[in-house]
Order: sequence, then structure tokens, then C-alpha cells
Amino acid sequence: MKKILLSIAFVASAFSPMRSVAQNVEQLADVMWHQTSYKEITAERRAAMNEMQKYADTFTHTLFNEYLGTTAGTDKEQALEGWGLMQFYNMALEKLLQEIPATKVKKGQVVMWQLYNMGYVVKTNKQCFGIDLYHKHAEKLAPMIDFMLITHNHGDHYSKALVEKLERDGKAVYSNFRDNGHKVTTGDDFTVGNISIKVTTVDHNATLKNFVNTYEVNCYDAKGKDYVIFFTGDAHNYEQLNPTGKVNLFVPHLAVGLNMAKAVEKIAPTEVLMSHILELGHSITKWRWSYEYGIAECEKLKRRGVYLPVWGEMIRLKR
Repeated sequence: MKKILLSIAFVASAFSPMRSVAQNVEQLADVMWHQTSYKEITAERRAAMNEMQKYADTFTHTLFNEYLGTTAGTDKEQALEGWGLMQFYNMALEKLLQEIPATKVKKGQVVMWQLYNMGYVVKTNKQCFGIDLYHKHAEKLAPMIDFMLITHNHGDHYSKALVEKLERDGKAVYSNFRDNGHKVTTGDDFTVGNISIKVTTVDHNATLKNFVNTYEVNCYDAKGKDYVIFFTGDAHNYEQLNPTGKVNLFVPHLAVGLNMAKAVEKIAPTEVLMSHILELGHSITKWRWSYEYGIAECEKLKRRGVYLPVWGEMIRLKR
């Protein structure tokens, strides 16, 4: 108990006005990335999340959209990047840029990184792909990605600059809306290297019918040696989620109206990564789900293996 209290005090001290914003953010990121793990919401991790939330709650969606529109290297961009949450946002990308090429993945294992929102990079021992990658500077990831999946045509689920860079480099970008030779929908199965993918197009909500692609991704396409990740984007109807076999990892939107308890019961995954926290394009008071909200949604399931990763976090998986 004494150790926990000391840890909380240490995290709280990181937010002290006596320290610079950069020092505070670096310390909080270090707690979430290196001193704790997505696998357990310890008191120390929760305290760090709560302190980072303070930065999120002062950075409006108007400022974020303004930041996205700034020209790289300008004083305006640098000024906005000085905000605490933007430092964390860009630190997450820099962490991926360093770790993805440096990380060796053993056969049968999978390593993932959450970039932002529902964006992940997935690496096996032979390949590396992205899904729903969205970031102001996401195109920097292009050299290390073999192909990309996009669940649907909403701006917070793909980076136009990254898509264009990948396509210029001759790399496939799969979606249900781009006429680029890799448009896929319900019933489409395809293989990239030794990764096989099954596609089903489902509803986003009652109005946006047949709008979201779900991807059942077998990272090791070999009978008895597979590892299946089920990405469902902003799918909201659990009855439409019908993977064809065993799911090792389920990656849903935690606040799109999906009945998560029924979805998890139906899919029966080994692990769940609850995603779409802190969508900065949304107002602070509407649709910008906080860390505490995410933690509560995980706890509601009363089930082992349900996790809430943060931007930049490395996730090691194995079958």
C-alpha cells in the first residue's frame, strides 16, 4: 500500500506547475508506456491517465482542427504542438517510428502499436500492416508498412497523405470506398503474403447502412498455427459481427452504440482492445470519451483480457 501511495504521489508531482509542460508530459507518458502496462489498470497508471486527461480537457476540437490545417514547420504549428496533449500525440508517433523497425518479432507472435483513436500498426515475423491510421504526420509510417486496411470513409479513420504515399509506392490500401483496384466488401477474401483477410460490410448506425468494413485478419495463415484479429471499426450492431472461426483479439469501438457485452459473448475472443478514446476532432463535452469512461467500459464486462491501451503503446501478443 505504501508503494502504491508513493507511486501516485510521484505521478501527481509530475503535473506540478513547478515543472515544464514538456517534462510533465514526458513523465506521464513514461509511466503509461514503460512503468505500467495496458494489461492492468494499477493505481499508478490510473493516476497518470487522470493527469494526462487534464491536458486533453484544455485542448478543444477547434484547436485540433486548426492544428491539422497548419503548414509543417510554421510558427503556428510549433505553437500548437506546445500544448501538452499535442506533445503526447506526436511523441506517440515518434515512438512508433523508432520501435517498429527495431522490434524483432518471433514466429507465431504478433506485436501491435496503437497510434491514435482506432489506428494500429501490426507486425508479424514477416510483414507489417496498418489499419485506420490517422495522424497529422502519419505518412512518415509509409516506409515500414506493407499494406493498409481502412474500415470506413470517415476522416478520423485514415490519413489522406499516408494513403496517397502508400499508393505512390505501389502498396495496397484496402477499403470499401476507394476505386484503386483494392476495393473490398462483404464476401471478399484475400491474402497478402501469409496474412489472410476476410471482409464483411456492416452498418455504422441506423442511418449509415453497409458503411463499415470489418476485417477478420489471420496473421499466420496456417491451420493450427493461426492468430486472428477481428477489427470492427465503428460497427454498432453485434448481430452483424460474425467471424468465421476462433478470434484471438477483438478490436471494437467502445462507444458507438455496440452492445459490448453481447458482442464479446458472441465472438468469445481471448482478448479485447477497447478503442476510440480521446477523439480530438470531437467536442470535449460530446463524443470525446475520456480515460475514465474507457476504464469503466472495460470494468463493465467483468471479464479477464479486456484492455484499454493508450497512444503509442506497444502490445505484445502470442497464440
